Amino acid sequence: MRSSEALLRLVKLAVIPHGVLLRERRPGVVILIYHRVGGKTDSDIDLPVDLFARQMAYLREHCTVISMNALDEDSLSARAAGSSDLVAVTFDDGDRGVYAHAFPVLLRYRIPATLYLATRYIDAQQPFDFGGYASAPERPLPLTWAQVREMAETGLVTVGAHTHNHVDLRRLSSAAVQDEVGRSRRVIEDRLGITPRHFAYPWGLMTAQVKDIVGEHFRTAVRGGCAKNPFAAMDRLALWRRPVQQSDGFGFFRLKLGSYLDGEEYFRQLAGRLLASPAGTPEGVVSP
Repeated sequence: MRSSEALLRLVKLAVIPHGVLLRERRPGVVILIYHRVGGKTDSDIDLPVDLFARQMAYLREHCTVISMNALDEDSLSARAAGSSDLVAVTFDDGDRGVYAHAFPVLLRYRIPATLYLATRYIDAQQPFDFGGYASAPERPLPLTWAQVREMAETGLVTVGAHTHNHVDLRRLSSAAVQDEVGRSRRVIEDRLGITPRHFAYPWGLMTAQVKDIVGEHFRTAVRGGCAKNPFAAMDRLALWRRPVQQSDGFGFFRLKLGSYLDGEEYFRQLAGRLLASPAGTPEGVVSP
C-alpha cells in the first residue's frame, strides 16, 4: 500500500468516532461523486474497475438509486415521508474512461448516473489540465460527443454542465460567470440536442452570487464537501456530495453511505496542512 493511501485511510478511521456520534440520521439524498474509473493510476480519484463494479452491485442490491432528474418537488415530497435514504451517482469532468469502463458497469446493474461535462475539453478533445490532472504523468482524455450521445440515448445517463473551461467561478465577474455557465449549457444543447437541467460547481466552490446565476440556467446544482441532503433541509442549488475515492475501498464506501465519514473532508484538509511543504503546498491528493 502506498504511504499516501495509508495516510488517507488513517484519516478515515479517525473520522469514524465523530460519525458515530454526530452523523446525519435524517433521511435524505446521498449524492456520490466519481471522477475516473479504470485509469490504472495511483490518483485517489481513479477507481479500479473491479472496485467500482462491486460498489455499483451493492447499490443495486441495498439502496434506492435515483437519477438527478428525480430531484423535483413531487417525488421528494413522497419520499420524505419514508425513512430510507436515496442515492444518486454522478461523474465530474467527462473522462473518457467513464465510457470505456464505468458505462458498461452502469448498464449491467441498471444504475442511473449524471455526467457533469467541462464542455471546452470535449469540444477541443484536449486532455484535462486543471487541478490534480496538471501534474499527472499522462493527462486523461475527455469523452467525445459521440460517446456522450450514446450513453444519453440509453436513458440511463443524464448530461449536466460543469462550466465550459472548468474555472473557479468565485474569482470571476458576474458577466464572466454568466458566460461560463450559459456557454456550457448552450454547447450541450448544440451538440446533443438536449437542454441540461443540472450543474456542478468546479471544485465544488460557490458564492451566493454564483448560486443565483446558476439558478437562472439550471434546476439543480451540486457543491463540494462530504454530507447528505436531508429531505427537510434540501437546497437544490447547493446540494452536498460525497466523494468516492480509491482509498475508500469497499468498507469505507459502505461507511460513507451511512454518514459515518461526513467529517472526512475537514480532516483531510487538516492533514494536508500538517503535511504541507515549506512553500505551503499540500502534498496530499488534489481533486479536480
